[in-house]
Amino acid sequence: MAPFNIARFLHIARGQSSLDRLKRRGYYNSENGWGRKLIVALLPVKAPGNAKQRLAGFLTASQREALARAMFEEVLATLCSVRGLERVVVTTSDEGIARRAREAGADVFEEHDQLSHSHSADRASQRAMDLGANSIILLPIDVPLVTSSEIESLIVEPRGGVIVVPSGDGTGTNALVRSPPNAIKACFGTGSFRAHCAEAESAGIPLAVMRPPGLLFDIDTPEDVSELLARAPDSRIGRLLREQTRSV
Repeated sequence: MAPFNIARFLHIARGQSSLDRLKRRGYYNSENGWGRKLIVALLPVKAPGNAKQRLAGFLTASQREALARAMFEEVLATLCSVRGLERVVVTTSDEGIARRAREAGADVFEEHDQLSHSHSADRASQRAMDLGANSIILLPIDVPLVTSSEIESLIVEPRGGVIVVPSGDGTGTNALVRSPPNAIKACFGTGSFRAHCAEAESAGIPLAVMRPPGLLFDIDTPEDVSELLARAPDSRIGRLLREQTRSV
């Protein structure tokens, strides 16, 4: 693998502290360069104004956008607290999302077009791999109940292969770990859980399926909103949804 490009990946404006932190953790030394496995979290974010269309008729367009932005900030904050992740990268074309990501200490891969979630994921994964990442974890923004310990359980002993976390109904994919980052292509969308598993199996790549409870739950439908309000009414997203649905 090519040496990790510290100037590009850490946005050199961050200064020497980021490189020093990597050296202390054993990822880099002046004699051998990059050694330990470097794990990067990718959080693709499409235009929040177009998010959560399955909630149309239940929430207004402005409410859906506010929900998407709040869930992004919630998942981003969780990712930034995960031990074992060296970098968190947000890939987006939305200026507001990019600004909030940088404020939280994440890196940003800017997009200039709006293509599919899978295309964004693969393009960002390849870019991170070109910069030296050898393991990638992909998460969506709509899993507000995920905890840092659940994410850590997916990367605590990174190994070659693929880890898939299905959605609660068993059809979608709520997290995807790829080591290396291009181990399989992303197949997000309807039936993505089976598609990701099939990709790994057909390529002869080690496959594991894990089901951390907070990662199994995502918000797509009015029924999901009701479930979150029942499970976590006092969470940030719970309070927002309670306010948004007060007159529903």
